Amino acid sequence: MAAKKTSSMTAGVLLIAVGGVLLATRFIPVQTAPAWLLGLGLAFALIGIVQRAYGPLVAGMILLGLGAGMVLGDRDAFGLTIRAWRLIALGAGFALIAPIAALLQLKRHLWPLVVGLVLMAVGLAPFLRQLFFVPPWAEAAVRTWWPALLVVFGLVVVVRALRKG
Repeated sequence: MAAKKTSSMTAGVLLIAVGGVLLATRFIPVQTAPAWLLGLGLAFALIGIVQRAYGPLVAGMILLGLGAGMVLGDRDAFGLTIRAWRLIALGAGFALIAPIAALLQLKRHLWPLVVGLVLMAVGLAPFLRQLFFVPPWAEAAVRTWWPALLVVFGLVVVVRALRKG
């Protein structure tokens, strides 16, 4: 009986969220694809919150980030490009997973925060470069050596795994 109630609740939340977002597009002009992403993202995020489930929360926040990035990019908000907005909003979606999961007392994973911060940094890089003077040699060094950070983080993970096992 509990499984049927949960699946009915899930179906209801999906219908409400997707229908509500699509209804909102009748009054606020948004293209269909971002509306679907926002609706599904909202639905999955709500399911994750209501059921205190990590998987739907992750899926929802990623879809919300993609949808928001498409909407903001289409509107040229703050003069940033579509590409920049998609990266920034997707990064924000990822980054928000960790604090929401912590508030819900779910699994504590920092990987979404790291992914989110990297995506936001890549999206904001051209804007920040214009805002703050970055010497060409520093920009070239970052562009060349950023994969070294992946190697360092990978080594940290491997060392921790070896210590545990």
